[in-house]
Amino acid sequence: MDKLGINLGFLIAQIVNFGILFLLLSKLVWPRMLVMLDERQERIAKGLEDARSARQERENAEREGERILAQARIEGQRLRDEMRRRGEEQGEQARRLAQRETENFRSQARIQAEEERNRILADARGQIISLAMAAAEELIGDGLDTERQRVVLKKFFAGVPEGAEGIGEVVVAISAVPLLDDEIDQVKQVTGAKVVENKVEPNILGGLVLRAGDKVVDGSVRGDLTALSAQLH
Repeated sequence: MDKLGINLGFLIAQIVNFGILFLLLSKLVWPRMLVMLDERQERIAKGLEDARSARQERENAEREGERILAQARIEGQRLRDEMRRRGEEQGEQARRLAQRETENFRSQARIQAEEERNRILADARGQIISLAMAAAEELIGDGLDTERQRVVLKKFFAGVPEGAEGIGEVVVAISAVPLLDDEIDQVKQVTGAKVVENKVEPNILGGLVLRAGDKVVDGSVRGDLTALSAQLH
């Protein structure tokens, strides 16, 4: 060994030291290093798993957020449609209400105008009769006394036309001036009607037009003039 330049004692000592160091490393250091490596590997694996879980949770959160946003958009559109529909309904209701109020106002105005017209005609009825009586006196002189003239003129305004007997139970009597209570009773008596409604239309000039359903008996002056005109032509 000496020829090779190797100190046998030193070599043995080195071998012994290496063996002792190996034993120490294998018994004390290496297991700890393995444990540390295992722990580090576990931490890395856990970190990777946590990262994967976090990424998955983030993706789930993003999908949930998109779903919530989509649902919010749908709900918002539904609410807008509902508000627009309600607005349109309220606008239509307001329009119908305004239309009804306008129609009611017009109806009330028309009724009031008709009532006022009828009142004026009723007030003027006596004057009309007086003027007619005066004109009759001028035409026929004293041939008719005052009472007879009044009867003739009353018949002119409220005389029930022929053919009105049994026309119906509910009759509309159209006259040029409002009928008096006794004149309505006379219409009931002649026609046999239980109900008589008086409607004033000055353009018929005089006489009565009686209506019951689809039945009409025209005894008006205007009707007579129309018939006379047709005969002349």
